[in-house]
Amino acid sequence: MVQLFQRTKRAMVFAAHPDDELIGAGGTMSKLKLSGKNVKVIVFSYGGGGATAEEARLLKENKIEAIREKETRMVAGTLGIEHRILGLVEIEEWREATKMLVRELRLFKPDLVFTHSPLDKHHLHRSVSDISTEASWHAGAKVYGELGRPWKISAVYYYEVFDLFTEPSMIVDVTDTFNLKLKALRLYKSQLRVFPGLDDYVKALGRVRGYQAGVKFGEAFMQASSIPITM
Repeated sequence: MVQLFQRTKRAMVFAAHPDDELIGAGGTMSKLKLSGKNVKVIVFSYGGGGATAEEARLLKENKIEAIREKETRMVAGTLGIEHRILGLVEIEEWREATKMLVRELRLFKPDLVFTHSPLDKHHLHRSVSDISTEASWHAGAKVYGELGRPWKISAVYYYEVFDLFTEPSMIVDVTDTFNLKLKALRLYKSQLRVFPGLDDYVKALGRVRGYQAGVKFGEAFMQASSIPITM
C-alpha cells in the first residue's frame, strides 16, 4: 500500500451525492492532496432529495440543489480539491454515462480511483460503483478511441458510507487528516440536519477502523477485483 501511494500522482474519487466522498474517503483524499498528489472528485447528483421534511415543504428541489452545490464549493475550497457535479439524478443512458467517465479518466489520468461499494443499499451508490468501475476498465482498453488515448489505472478501491465492510482489504491511517475531514464534513450543513449525529458516526467509524489498524483514525477500503493492482 505504501509503495502504491508513493507512486501515485493523481487520484479520482467518484461519489453519488455531495458528502459521500468525505464520509468514505475524506481523510485519504486529504492525505494524498497534502502529500503533493493531484485529487479530483466527480459527484453524480446535486442531491435535491437531501432535505428534511420541513425544508422539502418550503423549498423546491432546485433550491435544495443550489444549497448543496454551494456547500460543495465550500468543501472544495477548504480541501483544495476540485469537485465537479455532473447533475445526473439517475443513470439512465448507461453507455453514454460510461463514455462520459472514460473521457474524464483519460483526461485526468488518475493512478488510483476511489468509488462507492457495489454492496451499498442506495441504488445510486450501487450504480455509481458499477459504472465507475466499468469505466476504469474501459479507460485502459483500446476502445472509444474518440475519447482519448487509453490510460491504465493502477487500482480501484471501494469506500464505505453506511453499509460497512466485514473484511476490508486496506485501511489507511488518516490520523493526521481526520480533523480536516470533519471540518469539511461540517460544511455540508444541510446534510447534518438530514442525518443528525452524522459527524459522531464518522468519528466512531474512524476510531473503529483506526483500532483495527493500530492507529487513532482509519478509513477502510475494498479493492475492486476486476482491476488488478498494477505495481
